[in-house]
Amino acid sequence: VMFVELQWLGSVSDASLHFEERSDWSNTEVTLRVLEYTFPAIFLLDFVLQLYAFRLQFFKSNFNRIDSAIVVITSLEAFVLTPLSSSLGNVAVVRMLRLAKVTRALKAARALKVFEGMRVLVAVM
Repeated sequence: VMFVELQWLGSVSDASLHFEERSDWSNTEVTLRVLEYTFPAIFLLDFVLQLYAFRLQFFKSNFNRIDSAIVVITSLEAFVLTPLSSSLGNVAVVRMLRLAKVTRALKAARALKVFEGMRVLVAVM
């Protein structure tokens, strides 16, 4: 999703600088905004359900603590800071935390035999 957003922003920049005609990205902005709220909502729901199911046992794992921090920070950014147009300063930190969560998922996939091709791809990265 981030790559599509960057491509779209590049297209908008090209059109504003008159390098090329604005291509047909008519619903892209709305779609990206919906996705910007959908993913944090899914992660927040997952966090709340796991917290309900496991109670304080959930926080015994270091990975769950890290995931909790990522979900809380991402949710604050998406549902509180962005609508209030508050300046957080450098939001790259939040994006790096999201990247860390994706990296953790790729490490888990690397352990499975089913994802042999994916394991090679992750090793190359």
